[in-house]
Amino acid sequence: MLEAGLQEIGLQPGDVAGMLITHGHADHIGCASMASKQGISVRIHEADLPRALREYEGTEAAQPHQLPVWKPVLWRNFMPMIRAGVMKQYAVPNIETFSDGDILDLPGSPVAIHTPGHTEGHAAFHLPGLGALFTGDALVTMGLVGGPDGPQAMPKAFDNDPATAAKSRGRLSVLNASVILPGHGEPWVGSPSDAVQAAN
Repeated sequence: MLEAGLQEIGLQPGDVAGMLITHGHADHIGCASMASKQGISVRIHEADLPRALREYEGTEAAQPHQLPVWKPVLWRNFMPMIRAGVMKQYAVPNIETFSDGDILDLPGSPVAIHTPGHTEGHAAFHLPGLGALFTGDALVTMGLVGGPDGPQAMPKAFDNDPATAAKSRGRLSVLNASVILPGHGEPWVGSPSDAVQAAN
């Protein structure tokens, strides 16, 4: 899957400078194990390292009984992930960690912003020189369980700690960027402040 995805954009594994993981959920860390085995540097926030190593012992959010399984939109959004193998999560060998505020030695010099709440080690990546902000699941633009698209918080059932997740969005609101690149949904053009205001 990794090689096929890269081929679609005219690249191969040797062209990848590194892989940054916003958090350790299976739908975001999917091909990291394969990437690491091919010599690509894979990095995750230190607090989500146990998830990447498949050693996490905490309680996961989004238990099946908490989800609106009667809604067709839920299946429409999640079935492609399930078919792609999201339920098969493998430990990531040789994974490296970063801390809050680290400027990572990758193209664009991304700054790691610790945004816990969705998971303990959830992180966003700010590229000030490019005016870009990768928000992972701290801020998305897709109505995953229904409702309109646009800047929004994840449904609370998906966050390990919704109150902390809301505080983390406040950290994003003060950043200088002109485009939001979420973990779910289309890119959104506008300031993080406007996006967070729309999500709260």
